[in-house]
Amino acid sequence: MSLRRECPQCRGDRARALWHDGAMRYVRCSRCGTVYSDVERERYESEQHNVWDDAGLGADTVAFYRTARERVHQQFLAGLPPSGNGRLLDVGCGLGYFVERALERGWDAYGCDTATAWVQQAQGRLGVDRIRLGAPTASIFGGEGFDLITAWDVLEHVHDPLPFLRALTGLIAPGGTVFIRTPNLAWILPTYWLRRHLLREQIELGPLNHVVYYTSRTLTAALAEAGLEPAAWPVFVPPQVGFANRDPSQAGRRSKVTIAKNAHARVAGALARFSGGRVVVGADLDVLARRSSPEGVRTEAYRATSERMLAR
Repeated sequence: MSLRRECPQCRGDRARALWHDGAMRYVRCSRCGTVYSDVERERYESEQHNVWDDAGLGADTVAFYRTARERVHQQFLAGLPPSGNGRLLDVGCGLGYFVERALERGWDAYGCDTATAWVQQAQGRLGVDRIRLGAPTASIFGGEGFDLITAWDVLEHVHDPLPFLRALTGLIAPGGTVFIRTPNLAWILPTYWLRRHLLREQIELGPLNHVVYYTSRTLTAALAEAGLEPAAWPVFVPPQVGFANRDPSQAGRRSKVTIAKNAHARVAGALARFSGGRVVVGADLDVLARRSSPEGVRTEAYRATSERMLAR
């Protein structure tokens, strides 16, 4: 089949169509299995639109990014207290709520984002020394490397993810960790297929929004290309909203839906830990990664990190 762009993982030029959203499509690379939106960079950059492109913020948007994510942020930070020099960088920090919570937990926390209006909002609360406008590069933040780098729901929006991942690797301090949350294709694809074909919902995967989808296998391969390897697949709880995020104004409220989602996350986390990341049945892939190391060291790092996350 004719492609509009090569595979962002292996640069392969052969793929098969997997999912159509109108005239646009997702394809699966015939060489490495990566699933990506077959959209040219120019079109993606000119036509993609997300809520963070808006200068004005609705109450529901603030609730979704602040209140709905408070539980997962606190769960994450409780399991990963400050280490090393305590420097943390949140890439794609948006309105800066995770940076704010990390500061409260004792991290020397910073954030960067490319959304001008949202960076300005975050700088108004946290200061220009904490929040920077731009991509994650050494020129944005001076000083030592970061002991923890987080990228919450960012990787799926990056048209060319390998240079992005390599940039994160270059910012890690010795012994540091990278955390990534991104949608789990192994869960998203069958779930969305059922909703579209059985429930007749007009649901899309979002080819002008999510340009790359991963499974734990393909994400592991992408991390390896960037000089990283998984240390643990913890599976944190999702944003605390109702079914399909239909009513963010209800963010943070305890309901039957959020109780069920959180219970599912606990089961998914246990499966992921016991399978070493080979079986991840959650809606998101949550991975803690470190610089690649010899086999024996890698096994010990995975065991230690998994035990720490089990104790959170």
